[in-house]
Order: sequence, then structure tokens, then C-alpha cells
Amino acid sequence: MQRRLRHGFRPHPVTTYRYNVALAFEHLVETCGERPAIKLATGAAVTYRDLDRSANRIAAALARRGVRRRDVVAIAHEKSPGCFAAMFAALKLGAAYVNLDEQNPVPRLQHIFATAQPKAVFADAMPASIAAAAAGSGAELLDLADSRFAAEVSAAANEPPPGRAAVTGADPAYIMYTSGSTGVPKGAIVTHASVLNFGAWCGERFGIEPHDVVTNLNPMYFDNSVFDVYSALLNGASIAPVTRATLSNPAALLEQVERAGCTVWYSVPSLLIYLTTLKLLDATRLPAIRQLVFGGEVYPQPELRKLYAIFAGRSALVNVYGPTECTCLVTSWDIGPDDLKDQTGFAIGPANPNCTALVVRDGRRAQPGETGELYILGPQVALGYVRDPERTEKAFVRNPLDERWSERAYRTGDLVRVGEGGRKLYFLGRVDNQVKHMGYRIELEEIEAALNRIPGVVQAAVVQKPDSTGMPIIAAYVAPGDAPAKARLREALLQMLPPYMIPQHFEIRDSLPKNANGKIDRVTLARE
Repeated sequence: MQRRLRHGFRPHPVTTYRYNVALAFEHLVETCGERPAIKLATGAAVTYRDLDRSANRIAAALARRGVRRRDVVAIAHEKSPGCFAAMFAALKLGAAYVNLDEQNPVPRLQHIFATAQPKAVFADAMPASIAAAAAGSGAELLDLADSRFAAEVSAAANEPPPGRAAVTGADPAYIMYTSGSTGVPKGAIVTHASVLNFGAWCGERFGIEPHDVVTNLNPMYFDNSVFDVYSALLNGASIAPVTRATLSNPAALLEQVERAGCTVWYSVPSLLIYLTTLKLLDATRLPAIRQLVFGGEVYPQPELRKLYAIFAGRSALVNVYGPTECTCLVTSWDIGPDDLKDQTGFAIGPANPNCTALVVRDGRRAQPGETGELYILGPQVALGYVRDPERTEKAFVRNPLDERWSERAYRTGDLVRVGEGGRKLYFLGRVDNQVKHMGYRIELEEIEAALNRIPGVVQAAVVQKPDSTGMPIIAAYVAPGDAPAKARLREALLQMLPPYMIPQHFEIRDSLPKNANGKIDRVTLARE
């Protein structure tokens, strides 16, 4: 495992099948124990040793409640030290964790409970929505705001679970939910081996070392947070969590990132564009950032030029791409001057070492200059969707170009063009009705399905289209004209969908345009 692989990638010493994330973290505690693992907004820090001790104590409390290997622990994650410790506590027991969004409607959370079937729900202060969703699920609520449970955790012995060495790379590490075309979310199951491979790549690709500080701007229920956590905490670096409240205050956000001395930034382009539009980013801001990483959606070229003008020469600008089903990221590309004038597409770069990006066109490998559907192969591919064999079978398939071996591939549904030389890839769009919006992967059919459940709505169509500034928005069109008012449509959707899936534009019409086949003409709506 120590040989150097293609493109210079060398795996972390513990990335073997028989090791797991918990042991990799404990290995770092031995060498980085007194270094900060979490840099809090208050200026205080939680060391690697303190985080490990907290994880051991929480693991003991979980074990007393019957949490075992291959069980699931749900976490109402508020980016507190206790919640980060709970993630590692679950991993030490060989249980997978799933981070929950308290802003999700209760029915959506109930679907997560029904499919993930967690044994316990951990929180620093249990949100009412999650407690309501857990009712009747059999999951025990464990709240650090409860003085009895907090005392139990404090009194637990600082001893790691004895069975953690039995956890293998094949065991699930976490479940990450994403939008589903059938109207319900789907949970991708990612293994310890996938996480270890990903953490090793992050350290190599971005040069992350113990002196680095990685931003944690992404919500913990959002796939991008996997980079924040494991690029830092599997490489001895620090993570600087930014809460939802601070994210809503751009000036405070930048102040916290600068105060923490963050050296690696990762966010969706929308956040960087917002900060640039507010004129909060200039040559004096974010002085310690040496890697400015963004992904999750296309960065409009005019806006990218503005960012490049501010940071070129002092920070590397890196565009990254990856599906939830492939452990966060599978390609990366360093932005250079040529990318600011390239009109042929949005470069997402070659595949990470240890991953294969296979572009398929008409049943064969696409050649340079050709466009095809992207398949991902390699150790970062997830196990499938939790308790959803039908969608798993459709998305996780055999290598379409080699039936001789049982080699699994994830069918992304993304259209990419192969650049000159065959390695550089350009993202062009989707083969279906899925979009990226503010970094979230959204099935427009899920929004349409929710609209069609509202009394008075006979037909609904949802499209993504540019607003007056060129930024993409989600627009909903509803018929007939006597459907509920826009405000009531929005209120009804908030009972079924998370806030990031609510359209920014609603339009009520007497009828919706049809194409030659008699179906709703979404192309016309998107062009209007």
C-alpha cells in the first residue's frame, strides 16, 4: 500500500481494508493529541485528545443503549463539539451516522427514520421537529441538554470501545440523504474504506497538514461537509465550524474565518458570488487562505473572473466535482487564465487517483471532443441507497464497457465532454431533470410531486432558469388559474420540502404549454 500510484498519489498508511476511520483518527491522536481539532467561534479550541475522549464517553453511552456494529445513529448536528464527538463515537462502535436537518419538514424526517432506522438520536439540544419525527420509530432520544444524560456521559470511563478493531473498511461509515425523483429522499451508504481513501486524497491533493485550518461552512447534512470534516480530521489539521446564524451574517462569517486563521476554504459558488456582490471580498480579505475550493454547481464565467481578479497570485482556485454517492468529490481542476475565456464548457478536471471517470457514448468510450454520460468507478463508490433496492439497481451498475468483471460503477446522469488528451472533463448538464442549486442536488420531479399534492393544483412544472443577473433560480408553474395563491403554495411546500428546495419564482396560469407529444413543454418554460 505504500507504493506511489498514478499521478503521484500515495495512500495514507492506514487505508487498508482491515482498518477503519476510528483507528485512523486514534492514530492521529497519538501524534497530534494536543493540537486543535476544532476551532470554535469563541476562540477556544478542542484538541484531538479532548475530541477523542468525548467520543469514547459518548460511545460508552450509546453502547449501553444497545448500539452495535452496523447499527445507525442519527445526529441533530449543530456543529457543536458534542455532535462532532458523536460522529466519531458511532464510528468507534462500527455504527453508521446520519446527520439530520432540523429545518426539514417532519414527514421528510420521518422517511429518513423509516429507512435509516437509527437506534438512537443524539443532540446537544434536541430540536422539536426531530423529536416529533422520531416518535414511534423506536429510536431513543439522547440529549446533552438533559442533565442526567450529560452527567452519564461525563462520568463514563475514557476507554475506547473494545470491539472497534473488528470494524472493517467494508462497514458503513455514514448515510447521506439527497433528493429523489420519486418524491422522497434517498440515503447513500458510504463505507469506512471510501472515507479513508477520500481523506488521503484530500491531504495529498490540497497539501493539508497539521498547521492547516479548514472552513466548515457547509451544513452537516449536506454532502460538501464530508470534505470539511475528513480533509481536516484525517490529516491532523483543524476544522473551523461556522453556524447557520453566522452564515446569515456575511461580515461575521468572514471575520470568523479570518480569526480562525483558515487556510483552506470550501463552499458552493453561490456563497462566494454573494460575498463578491456585497463587495466584502477584496485583496485584504482572507489573507491566510491558500486554497480556495468551490463545487456543487457551475460557477458563471463572468463571476469567476471577479473572484480570480481578487485571489489570483495568492490563492489557488480549485473547482471540484463529485456526487453524494461517490464520497463527496471525484474530480478537481485548478482554475487558470485560459478557463476565464474558455467558451467550450465548465472544466471539472480529471478524476482523482484511485477513481476512474468513464464517459460513455453510444455504448463505447467517448473520444476527445465527444460528449457522453459520466460513470464513476473505484473505492469511493457508495454501497447503494439504504433500504431502496430498486433505485440502487438503477444507479449502481456494472462497468458498461466491460462485462467480464463484476466491477461496480455509479451512473451519475451527468453529461460531460472529454477534452484534448482524454483526461480533462467538461461538465455540460444532465441527462434527466436533476439540477444543482446552491450546491444541493435537487430532483425537480420531487418539487413537482409536492406541488401536485396541494389541493387545487391540477398541473405543475418546475424548471431551473437564469434570473436577470444570470444566476440560476428554480421556477414553479402551476395550473389552473384558481390554484392557491403564491404565498399559500410556498407555505404548503414548506410542510413537505426543506427550505433550499422551495422555488424562488411562482407563476399561476390557466394552462401550461404542451409539446407535440402532449406533455408539459418545460423547454419553453425555461426559455421564457
